[in-house]
Amino acid sequence: MRNRLGLLAVMLLTAWLAGCGGGPGTKVTVHVQTGRGAQAFPLAVAYRIADGEWEWLPPDKKASYGFYVPTGQKRYGVAVRCAIMGMMSLPTPVRVYELTTDDAADPVVLCPNGAPRPPRVGVAVHGDVSAVTGAQTFSAVSEIDRDHSSSNQEDVEPVMIKEPSRDLLLLAYSTNAFPYGPADLLAARVFRGIEPEEGLELSLSLTDADAVGAAQVEPVTLPAGWPAGDYQVALQTQGGRFDNYYELLGRGTTGGGTYRTVSGLTADDFYVFHADAQVSDPGGTRRSLAYSHWVPAAGAGDLEADLPAAFAESYAPDLGGERASFGLSYPEAGSAVAFSFSVTSNDHVTTKAWVSPAWLAGAASYTMPDLTGVPGFSNAVTKSGEVARWEACAIQSSSQLGDLLARPHEEDLSPTVHPGAELDLETACIWNH
Repeated sequence: MRNRLGLLAVMLLTAWLAGCGGGPGTKVTVHVQTGRGAQAFPLAVAYRIADGEWEWLPPDKKASYGFYVPTGQKRYGVAVRCAIMGMMSLPTPVRVYELTTDDAADPVVLCPNGAPRPPRVGVAVHGDVSAVTGAQTFSAVSEIDRDHSSSNQEDVEPVMIKEPSRDLLLLAYSTNAFPYGPADLLAARVFRGIEPEEGLELSLSLTDADAVGAAQVEPVTLPAGWPAGDYQVALQTQGGRFDNYYELLGRGTTGGGTYRTVSGLTADDFYVFHADAQVSDPGGTRRSLAYSHWVPAAGAGDLEADLPAAFAESYAPDLGGERASFGLSYPEAGSAVAFSFSVTSNDHVTTKAWVSPAWLAGAASYTMPDLTGVPGFSNAVTKSGEVARWEACAIQSSSQLGDLLARPHEEDLSPTVHPGAELDLETACIWNH
């Protein structure tokens, strides 16, 4: 009798664990992080197995979130309610990922404001670009700030993030008529491994040996009837993400142009080339196309954008059912590594879902999830009658979805930290306005 009771207890425990997503199976660990890769602290997290009910997911003792996808299952969903530090009166967004264990078992979810921002410090820089022929002024640029001089020798104070081994750019220009841009850039250099601290003073200089080069940005082919778009070229190093200032090395229209190349760059440095265009449709929608390329800087040459196909002007979600449903009629659906769909309710709460083709498993549409019964998600309404704004995007990439989800990322899955390797991203979107 005792053996039978023990066996029954084991069977019940196994059934309970399988029902709630606990082992045995594949462990999924959800990493909620800021854009810099620091641990963020969400307001609520939920998960589901396959098409099952959404359930609240509590954190463990280390404030991380994990669950098991039972043996024989691969499809799962994760929902995160991000916090907005210092702005708690605003509606907080909901991020949903519908994936399979083949896509990723350790996805990173970006909550940009889910933790206090890292400390910052002003660094005193004595800049000298007088040895650069024709230089009249310069900029000292960190990943978060840019301080301009009014002459070719001057003290400036860019703000830097107080973290180890940060990089700083010094850029010499041929004019002191602000704003100046890539066409005025004469010389540039990356100063590496800076340890920003209170009272830090640096003496940085450039000479003609730091003169920039030039390379072409080829004209971009746009769909018929679309107005010209724009391109920008920035820089990303191991110690600094300088694409807050896209105009640093190149800017222009999709008709083509040039960008400046910097000497002394290594295999760990990337030019960040971005081109985009959008059109407003008579029916009240707007469509966009974007291409981003992280180009290894050491061997970079002329740049060319390969924009994806556009959504059809007639595309719209199905709002006739209980909840908003998005079709998968995008022309290049078979090439997408992920789709994203979002709705914003009349209460201004946005729920955005990233969905993998493997999770869709050949489905013709995706219906927005109902999370309102889960603690922390009660106002994440996706009912058709509550949709004030919607958006659909298709994302293509040279990388696998799991690689894109392995680090903090933007809405288009582009990394917010160093990409680690060459990367192409193509994004097509349509939304109402």
